[in-house]
Amino acid sequence: MRSQPISIEQAPYKENREKTLAGIEAYTKEKMPDLDMRYEEVCFVYKEANKVLGRIVGHVHWDHLSVELFYIEANTRGKGIGTKLLEEVEKIALEKHCKYAFLETMSFNAPVFYQKNGYNILAQIENSPAEGETRYFMKKVLYIE
Repeated sequence: MRSQPISIEQAPYKENREKTLAGIEAYTKEKMPDLDMRYEEVCFVYKEANKVLGRIVGHVHWDHLSVELFYIEANTRGKGIGTKLLEEVEKIALEKHCKYAFLETMSFNAPVFYQKNGYNILAQIENSPAEGETRYFMKKVLYIE
């Protein structure tokens, strides 16, 4: 009996991500049929005088908000724009009955900012993404039933 050839190939990110997510969702639905399978993107920009000064991108999935990307223009940091954007995305998450918010940040980014906004460090990886830096995984409880 001849074995079939095996290959591992690079795939287009968007298509592969969508198909992978669909497979995971189908498996999860099979194992947990009563779980709310929603997946909703949330995305906001902060503008002043028609100029974008900040952006936040994430998604609501199952019982949580995942903040994926968050950026404030350098010359406007420290002026409350980040807090306003974070509060807006958390407000949407609360309206959708999310219990938690999760995010990842780096020591050279804004872990103290997130802590001031109610996030706690769940885990950290030292010397990542570079020697002397730390990668943080953070969570905020939005509400408890």
